[in-house]
Amino acid sequence: MILKEKDLNVLSHFRNNARESLTKLSRLTRIPVSTIFDKLKEYEKKQIITKHTTLLNFKTLGYDIRTQILITIDQETKNKLQEFLVKNTKINSVFRINNGFDFLIEGIFKDMGELDRFTKELDTYNPKEKKEFFIMEDIKRESFMTHKENIGVQR
Repeated sequence: MILKEKDLNVLSHFRNNARESLTKLSRLTRIPVSTIFDKLKEYEKKQIITKHTTLLNFKTLGYDIRTQILITIDQETKNKLQEFLVKNTKINSVFRINNGFDFLIEGIFKDMGELDRFTKELDTYNPKEKKEFFIMEDIKRESFMTHKENIGVQR
């Protein structure tokens, strides 16, 4: 889908701060509030916007361990593992991927003990391969399309 400049402008403002009032957004974009409201409803209906959320600093909240884990699993166990991962409250994101792996997951844990308990439960699904990476620091996060220059514009 190619976006028009007005759409891209509105979306980039939503990506920067979804809590910005429509009135202030109208002033910044010089687009009437009613148009922005209609656009927002249209984006939600077309699932261009799928969720309004808040980014948290997990470390400040006492969750010191963030990991990303690549998993390869037998075909017959894949759906059961996916269900486990989706329902698990310690898992922030689950992605189905390729290139020899089936899933990429991001887990958030208070401490190594919590991670160890999760890993033992994960191992009951007998993954063929598992690679774990600890996230040390966010350097850039959720910034795509925060500036309308990031993608093509239809005029």
